Amino acid sequence: MRRPLCMACLLFLLLVRIILAFFGVPENEYISMEGERMLLYGKVAEKEQKTGRTVFRLSEVSETAGGSPFTDLELICYPGEDMTLPRIGSRIKISGRLWLYKKATNPGQFDTYSYYLYKNAGAGFSAEDWEYTDKRYSVYRESIWNIRLIFGSIYDHILTAADAAVMKAVILGNKSELDSELKELYRVNGIAHILAISGLHISVIGMGLYRGLRKLTMPITPAAMAAVIVMVNYALLVGAGTSTLRAVTMFIIMCAADSMRRSYDLPTALSASAASTVFFSPYELMQSGFWLSYLAVAGIAIFFPALIRGMGKLSGVRNKLFQSVAGCAAVSCFTLPLIVHNYYEVPLYSVLLNLLVIPLMSVLMVSGILSLMIGMISLKAGMLCAVPAQLVLNIYDSLCREIAKLPYHSIITGGQGSIRLLFSYVLLSLPIVMNRRFINRYLRGTLIEKKTAMLSDAELIPVRITVSVFAVALSVICLKPAFRLTFIDVGQGDGICVDTEQGTVMIDGGSSSEDELYKYTLSPFLKHQGISVIDSWYLSHPDADHISGLKDMLADDGCNIRIKRVILPDAEGAAEDFKELITLAKRRGCEISYAHTGSELKLGELKIVNLHPSKGYSCEDVNEYSQIQMLEYGSLSVMLTGDATMESEAAVLKELKNGGNAGLLKGLKQIYAATAKTTDPGGTGVSKALKSGTASKTLQSGAASGELLLGQVDILKAGHHGSHTSSSEEWLNLLKPEVTVISCGRNNHYGHPHADVLERLESIGSSIYRTDQSGAVIVTADSDRWKMRTFLHY
Repeated sequence: MRRPLCMACLLFLLLVRIILAFFGVPENEYISMEGERMLLYGKVAEKEQKTGRTVFRLSEVSETAGGSPFTDLELICYPGEDMTLPRIGSRIKISGRLWLYKKATNPGQFDTYSYYLYKNAGAGFSAEDWEYTDKRYSVYRESIWNIRLIFGSIYDHILTAADAAVMKAVILGNKSELDSELKELYRVNGIAHILAISGLHISVIGMGLYRGLRKLTMPITPAAMAAVIVMVNYALLVGAGTSTLRAVTMFIIMCAADSMRRSYDLPTALSASAASTVFFSPYELMQSGFWLSYLAVAGIAIFFPALIRGMGKLSGVRNKLFQSVAGCAAVSCFTLPLIVHNYYEVPLYSVLLNLLVIPLMSVLMVSGILSLMIGMISLKAGMLCAVPAQLVLNIYDSLCREIAKLPYHSIITGGQGSIRLLFSYVLLSLPIVMNRRFINRYLRGTLIEKKTAMLSDAELIPVRITVSVFAVALSVICLKPAFRLTFIDVGQGDGICVDTEQGTVMIDGGSSSEDELYKYTLSPFLKHQGISVIDSWYLSHPDADHISGLKDMLADDGCNIRIKRVILPDAEGAAEDFKELITLAKRRGCEISYAHTGSELKLGELKIVNLHPSKGYSCEDVNEYSQIQMLEYGSLSVMLTGDATMESEAAVLKELKNGGNAGLLKGLKQIYAATAKTTDPGGTGVSKALKSGTASKTLQSGAASGELLLGQVDILKAGHHGSHTSSSEEWLNLLKPEVTVISCGRNNHYGHPHADVLERLESIGSSIYRTDQSGAVIVTADSDRWKMRTFLHY
């Protein structure tokens, strides 16, 4: 067997991944302590820089001095602004409040809770005070930390704040000071990899040192050991992330092979590096960063050579140009399924951009390291040495901004399932093994062997490329549902998405509890669903908890999701109340329209009819003119109410009683007439057909005689987050919803949903789904059936 060590490492990775699939996330003992103020004891394991502040990890956590740790998970402590930090390796007691990281509660949302859990951190801790219980500390680790701070301060002195933040990320692995807009700009253009400590750093620093020592006639083994010691310390200095550990481990293997006069085999070194990382940190296998780091190297070192196996070598400049262009394309192809799986969009021009970016990285690295070393002696000389780095960063910024202006610079693909991801990589692995020897040895007698019997390795190149293109196409194709209704968990607010094969409609999109709703919830959700165009965006009323996310979206010039039309309530004063949002929408080229009672929108089988407000409706409370809509698709009927009050509901009921606006709301009027005749307004049960999700909302036999009809509206979105100012008894008895969805924030200070509303809903037999408990609530339907599921359960 060729490469037995490589195969053994790959089998080890597969075995660990299967085991983790069965056991899932590690048990978190901190869950029962959420929100409590506590006094804890532990050992300071390390310090980290996060979003402009320094935090530290506490290991061996116990509730008593000298007691046994109650968990293997560490605690990430966030000290106050003026609080000094303990030394690494010391033991402390610390008081404060413990809290859990946020789980993903919507499709596409980043799961911060799982991310930190996989990084061996179970919770965050807002530290109020601490003191030493044992002042002994790790002089070595604390010194490394202080050196990192000194190096960072040198960059602060010789560069602008923006450039210093980038160089701290590129050279020192500190991304906490990076501008979020710049990070996103690099990511959507496909060059975020330049911010990671990777193989290029090892080439410039490690290989540069090793070859320099060899040129000074130092023997191989001492030169290799010196270079390895420097690189291990450098890894500790920059935080020892996944890509750093990969690069340093592979460098150590290369030096060991050189010292033992053995050939260096890159696939073996790559697999051995992955296996060693997973051996010490098994849950790294659950992180997308781990896979992207290793797949990028595999793409250039394994996939690309296999793809062009048998091709004759070009000469001179043509060969270099081909290797550069084809190599970048191969890496993009090999990593694309995973990028689509995790980020839901593809930077279309990333291959061309990387052809310009990657060659300049060496200049950036050398200038950055030289300016740092010289800056320790003379800041002015350091500034001079940093000029090339500044020029490169300016070029990067200009290139990214210009490319972002090009059409289709980023293609939204939607999130792909794990099965499709796995199948894509099965296809991409075929070109690696598809050669003449493999076919003759393992596929003899098969159709493949017969069809390719006369083909050489060079003639198999088109076959390998075709398979690769098919794998890429499989990963980027977005399959739209016939109908999907999502009540997005936006915290304390409302956000609803209606997605069909014919188009997409949004209703509201704001929150009073989530500061950056668009960035962390709406944008990833829409991209995960493969939504690049929103045909209409209804806004029920102008409160921030219904429009804040849309406002931020409209204000973001880099947003690649197009909104065709914004629909506002046609009430008195609404244009003035929405003035700021209207200005933003018009700047983005959105059409502004107004809806009132009887306004109707159709997208294929989807129909949305406005029931409130009437044209020119006048009221003092903006909640009262909230749009109320009936959504219909096939057999499914959904009542959407925004923050409509009991007065709003009464206005709709009055319209039904008076029979005004002939021809409008005919179905609801019939339902009202039928239910008004009943002597049992409280209801006695729920239709079995409705429970199975198959019943139609139209009148059934017996309605004409006044028989009670239950579940006339399949789903009700409770008004005003379940507040007692909405959902009157008369309103609920009319609608008799089989299911009621309440959109509210977890532990919100309003007390939503209120107990009396829950009691009224329970009295009519309506099943209650709450976004604060179940995350997003997702409804799918076809012409005659519908079903509901929730994203999670706390």
